[in-house]
Amino acid sequence: MPPIFAICVLYGLGLTASMQVGLVGPIAPDLRAGFDLSQAQFGLVASLITAAGALFAIPAGVWAAQAGLRRSLVLGGLMMIIGAALFATASSSGMLYVGRLVTSVGYLLIVVGAPSWMANLGNARTVAMAMSIWGTFIPVGIAMGNWTSAAIVAWLDWRMAVVACTIPVAILLPALMLLTKPREQSFNRSLTSGISGVLKSRPAMQIALTFAAFAGATSASLAFMPAMMADNLAISIPLAAAIIGITAIAGNIIGSVGAGMALGREMPGRIMLAIGLPVMAAAIFILFVSQIITISVLALILFNIGQGVVAGTCFALLPRIADRNLSMPALQGMLAQFAEIFVVIVPPVAGAMIDWANWKGAAFLLAGFYLAGFVISLRYRQVRVVTAG
Repeated sequence: MPPIFAICVLYGLGLTASMQVGLVGPIAPDLRAGFDLSQAQFGLVASLITAAGALFAIPAGVWAAQAGLRRSLVLGGLMMIIGAALFATASSSGMLYVGRLVTSVGYLLIVVGAPSWMANLGNARTVAMAMSIWGTFIPVGIAMGNWTSAAIVAWLDWRMAVVACTIPVAILLPALMLLTKPREQSFNRSLTSGISGVLKSRPAMQIALTFAAFAGATSASLAFMPAMMADNLAISIPLAAAIIGITAIAGNIIGSVGAGMALGREMPGRIMLAIGLPVMAAAIFILFVSQIITISVLALILFNIGQGVVAGTCFALLPRIADRNLSMPALQGMLAQFAEIFVVIVPPVAGAMIDWANWKGAAFLLAGFYLAGFVISLRYRQVRVVTAG
């Protein structure tokens, strides 16, 4: 099979995984009403999708390098299907949590395995293209989940919205079996050695911490964004989800492609992060306090462009670090684990802030996380990245 087919299948799995993050925003009113959830409890439902990654992402990355990427991805897809089934059939808040926890295992295995497979597709030009595309999987997938969920919940109900966002996994798993096995580097290090190797890498640590602050704030922002826009702008949830989805896809593509072009011209990754993170901080603050739709849409566009810049830069820097005798799955695991610790923590904290200080309180909190990521990124010094050629 040609590399482009593999990129489409692997990127599709990443999109479906991120749809599980995005689907919860539009169904928030139904979940809160049906299960009597507070904003903080709903935030926990939203954040549990990454609970497994918060606890086990680095060991999962080392295991994927040892066991093989195809096995990791097949298992991840199956766990996502099982978890979504439990979530969609839940009759209590406890089963909502269980369903999201099971789904989180599948989510973890996919977000570790798919980009690691892409990094082994062949020449540097192909890998650079694949990683640039992969950098958009989180925001675009979340937008697609928001969009799909909003449409289905308006037409049917929230349970069918969960099912609709999971069906693509069942379609993509057979396609995965058709892919040529990637040319993986042999990785014979023990679990302990593999974990300690990535934790001792200073460039990997700095990228992971920067990405963690970014991912936690972004997950919380998108989980509450449909309800926030509906309240502040007096519009419907489906319309809010549509605006979020359109601007997310367009903005992230612009940001990711722009970041890739800049990095290809040897612009330091530290500079790209120093631009993208402050832009996101300002944009999310304006978005959460604005009651004028024009200003809100402009802020949302800037937010998504910044999102594409930051995500694309972080993912593009990883293959260069992997050249230093570090396993790409283990590095992806480190990025995922640090990020998902924050993704588990930040949405409930943001929900509690909303309960206490309304949307304006969340605006200060979320902007603060993006600025924290900016401060961390200033310490990153490795400026050379793999480029096409």
